[in-house]
Amino acid sequence: MSVLNKLLGMLDELKEENPELANKALLAAETLKAGVDPEELESWEDEAEEEEEFDDTYIVVSTEDTQKFFGNKEKLDSEILDYGIYMRDHEVKKNLMLERIEQVRSENEQFLRNLRENYKLDPTSAYSVEIDAADTGNLAFVKE
Repeated sequence: MSVLNKLLGMLDELKEENPELANKALLAAETLKAGVDPEELESWEDEAEEEEEFDDTYIVVSTEDTQKFFGNKEKLDSEILDYGIYMRDHEVKKNLMLERIEQVRSENEQFLRNLRENYKLDPTSAYSVEIDAADTGNLAFVKE
């Protein structure tokens, strides 16, 4: 019964707040009332008037809900901690891998410098490194 009263109350508020929808709200209210005995409707309206205002200035949450909240908070804190540890480990691993990549790159450049010296290439000229045109699969220095 109170659900009907709440719906009717909401429709009344809608009529006041938005005059453009007043006709639709009135029609909806009449439709809701149509299947209800008029005497019952009056008693429901009386009940609605008798209902107290709900004071939501200070609401104590149940022990079960409080425990669930703190349980979820602990889970969240744990997940955040795990993520932080993962990111730290990821950063360490990333830095180590970048250092290895740089070391290999540096070693390869030094190897090419040594090859230029071993093959007595002109130190003032630029060379590109290509695969041998004879398809031997060997490297070839090409003067640019």
